[in-house]
Amino acid sequence: MKKSGTLINRLFLIFAFLSGVNHLQAQNKPAPVSPLLTGHYMPGIIDIRDFADPAPVTGLVLLDYNVFPYSSKFYGADGKQVTQIKGPLGSPIDLNIDVSGYVNTPFPVYVSKFKILGATYLGGASIGYTTTNVGEGLSRIGSIDSTHQSGNINSNVHGFSDLTVMPIYLSWSLKQMDITAGYMFYAPTGNYQPGGSNNTGLGYWSHLFQCFVYYYPMKISGQPSKALAIMFAPTFELTSQIKNANVKPGNRFDLDYGIEQYLSAAFSFGIYGGNSWQVSEDQGSQVYWNASVKDHYGVLGLQAAYWLWTNRLQAVGKYGFNYGVVQNFKLNTVELNLIFITNALTGNKKTK
Repeated sequence: MKKSGTLINRLFLIFAFLSGVNHLQAQNKPAPVSPLLTGHYMPGIIDIRDFADPAPVTGLVLLDYNVFPYSSKFYGADGKQVTQIKGPLGSPIDLNIDVSGYVNTPFPVYVSKFKILGATYLGGASIGYTTTNVGEGLSRIGSIDSTHQSGNINSNVHGFSDLTVMPIYLSWSLKQMDITAGYMFYAPTGNYQPGGSNNTGLGYWSHLFQCFVYYYPMKISGQPSKALAIMFAPTFELTSQIKNANVKPGNRFDLDYGIEQYLSAAFSFGIYGGNSWQVSEDQGSQVYWNASVKDHYGVLGLQAAYWLWTNRLQAVGKYGFNYGVVQNFKLNTVELNLIFITNALTGNKKTK
């Protein structure tokens, strides 16, 4: 009964954990791009039924996504935890990660009363706001950065992230199945500079092509029921070149999947999962890392949802964690998401 184009910015993964690399500028070289390049889309963040056909709901639906990510581990190209890295001058640096943050993404979505090719039209846009705290204890850093003689780097990053636009999604409702397909893009409106320590955006455009399939196997009194939903959704993300840098991040392929059961008219419980794969190499003259190593990870989590106001206001709580991580942070996430059906812009005539 709800629909969302909520795809939050993954900026909290793009920290300068290799912060010493930034000082390659000492010889007037271009500021380097972080080797931790990720896509805008993050599987496992959406609620299980977000892309199900929203009928009979029409008009303006307000969604508010609140994500709390945290991590203390980074895994390298071999899938093993990295505890020490080599600094720009060749000296070893102990890596102690403490990443935590908060990302808020309000997302208004318009649900049409009219049909296009027999499908409900959906569209929306959003700019998320992020607050991130990063604490890294890096030993022997004094020889690299004279401003951090203690070997500790602490920074606070907050601000608006990249613009998300969902120009067209179409949702078809079949007898025991919903199918929703569409196109979404991210524009690099968030603050970004190569090598910057206060970036709130990723610095490039992303174009997403998605298809969500829902299967409803249950029948009640011989009639099809949506009480039990099984979801499967592939996403393909095409990326552009990073602004002010000759680097193009690799394209990505993601999967979302989940199963959710209503245990009463108001309460539902679900299990969700996801996977993300980098499917092409990072490219460009400023790529100084091993581009043949492609990052990937899996996601697994639990979801509980409750209608605080019947068919008008729903709260969704989630907990998830990463596994099988390669060239990425091992994240845990806690979410509290709200869906409010406003009954505005429905296109229905009011009767006196």
